[in-house]
Amino acid sequence: MAAPILRHGQSFSASLLWHAKLITPKMIESKTVYAFDLLSTDSRGHIAITSRQWPWCVLQVVTTTLKTFDAITANLLARGEMVAHHDTDRTFCIIHLCSGDQGGKYPEKHVDISDGPTARKFISALKDCMAQAAVWYYTNIIEPRKY
Repeated sequence: MAAPILRHGQSFSASLLWHAKLITPKMIESKTVYAFDLLSTDSRGHIAITSRQWPWCVLQVVTTTLKTFDAITANLLARGEMVAHHDTDRTFCIIHLCSGDQGGKYPEKHVDISDGPTARKFISALKDCMAQAAVWYYTNIIEPRKY
């Protein structure tokens, strides 16, 4: 299953790495346009983003440099992380921290995965959400700082 690469009113693409396999980017229309909130930047510089709708992902922005990008993403993939990144910007990547009710903290956001089709639907939505988050972070946080 190919990772969703988005076309949303501008020329861009985002790539999603999945278990040490780079998926060839294809420009496709996403069925869902996700909205995001920047949750926090803690004292260690960790940045969290959350999606406002199902699958209610909490994502972490991992900052990199051009020199460290490949090593950092390889390390994250070796740990079994899902890693999304912008197609042209190599100053950050995004990993999935959690989704759903977060151990009962948000019961209204419970994600019930009880069978294979539901799990595939969740993974597909998660990939789509992460790819859009990479573009959202670049467009709303990185790009404005350049000017």
